[in-house]
Amino acid sequence: MRIAMALSMLLCAALLEASGAAGPQPWLFTGMAPQVWQGVALPNGVTAFKGLPFAEAPVGERRWRPPAPYVPTAVRRVAREFAAACMQGRHTVDWYQGLINSVQGDPSDFDHPAQGYSEDCLYLNVWTPARSSAERLPVMVWIHGGSNKGGWSFEPDYHGDKLAAEGVVVVSVAYRLGIFGFFSHPDLVTEQDGAGNYGLLDIVAALQWVQRYIGEFGGDPDAVTVFGESAGAANIGYLMSSRAAAGLFRRAIHQSGGFQMNANPTLDVQTTEGQALARHAGTGLSGLRGLSGEAVLELVEDALPGHEFSPAVGGHALPRSPAAVFAGGDQHDVSLMIGTNANEWLMYLQRDQQLRATIQELGLTEHSAVISERYADLSDALTMDRLITAEQMLCPSYVMASAVSLKGGHSWVYQLQRVRSGSRWQAQGAYHGAEIPYVFNSHAAWINTDQTDRALTGVVQKYWVNFATSGNPNRPGQSAPVWSKWNPSDPRVVALDMPVAMISAPDTWLCGLLEASKPLN
Repeated sequence: MRIAMALSMLLCAALLEASGAAGPQPWLFTGMAPQVWQGVALPNGVTAFKGLPFAEAPVGERRWRPPAPYVPTAVRRVAREFAAACMQGRHTVDWYQGLINSVQGDPSDFDHPAQGYSEDCLYLNVWTPARSSAERLPVMVWIHGGSNKGGWSFEPDYHGDKLAAEGVVVVSVAYRLGIFGFFSHPDLVTEQDGAGNYGLLDIVAALQWVQRYIGEFGGDPDAVTVFGESAGAANIGYLMSSRAAAGLFRRAIHQSGGFQMNANPTLDVQTTEGQALARHAGTGLSGLRGLSGEAVLELVEDALPGHEFSPAVGGHALPRSPAAVFAGGDQHDVSLMIGTNANEWLMYLQRDQQLRATIQELGLTEHSAVISERYADLSDALTMDRLITAEQMLCPSYVMASAVSLKGGHSWVYQLQRVRSGSRWQAQGAYHGAEIPYVFNSHAAWINTDQTDRALTGVVQKYWVNFATSGNPNRPGQSAPVWSKWNPSDPRVVALDMPVAMISAPDTWLCGLLEASKPLN
């Protein structure tokens, strides 16, 4: 591969010399010979490769099958444009437009991707600052969120050029979503001796591609960090629990997930749901495969409105739940950076949602007085936010960090507490997804960004890049405060605001109550 990359660089230089071109020039990627892909040189010295296929299109008879290895054809292409996003409904667009509207921005500032949606979507993107394949830069592989039913690898917040300029190779990957990625049916179980979790298998295939080819982009396959947010972080939790992903990454950054540590669907349940969906459509598996992607989406909206999609325990690559794997200390031996935002659930509260009902739903009724005392200075809405954020994300994140530490590994925990200036942003708090623009330095025009936010961006990017480089967010001589490792017996987290500081882990007392309230299996 190194020889191939060197030859491609020589070829590129020869072509440019013949054309008389000057200035920074893009690389050629020839690893998937006989196919040649030309990157795009960006002004900041980073080269981007957009829309590189890592698996065959999962269409037709390949719908609801594990990803098949990509077979390149002899063609030269310019990797200038992102590929289509994976087939999905309006979930992600509605989320962004709702947030923009709530802060009095123009919702049209975020819209469906210009490339549209397609089942032919198993592509990834690479941003590299390396000048040759001889470099061995750390690699950061981004897994996007979107409830496993929406989102795409190249949303404006996820463009990796600015993060790559900090000295890492950034990769963003696509995976099948919703009914296309997390579906089962009795005939699938028979056909494949198992079923489901196709979206998770897509991520595994992308990581295998990274292991094979990232050296040609100047990346180090032995220094791969997966990082992701929300469902992307949850999928990292599944990967840490799956033998299929063993050895494919060395470090993990888990942002605003954790709910995968709670109840998970089983393959049996998912198969029963799939059979019911087929009955609703009046057809069998072959009939479902014969429908257009748009027709499948319409069928799901009609039969399963609001359905939550996730990997199923017992399905492909996931024989045990993450909770069981971490409880037994059987998760992969990787270093872990993990954290949440202070107000993850505030934006999701319903107007008619009542605090008493929320306490009851969480099994905390007998602790109502303690909760009222602890949160006496908070409104009912902020109290509900604290309770649900803890149950869904904060407390499971502590469990994961402790499991890694108790196994002899290293984990670091953060909480983003920064709230953007302005009354509308103050009402959102440190909302779900708020950390992403700091990680990618991708502050959109509709986000109120000031010098404090710029300063925090520098700190966050250094922590993230340091971790991807060495497995430790700290480095000698850094200007940012030292981020102490997670210690289950004295839990402390780094509070990401300005000034950055180490603090006692928030709401550990609540985590104890929530753990005690769980029903016995």
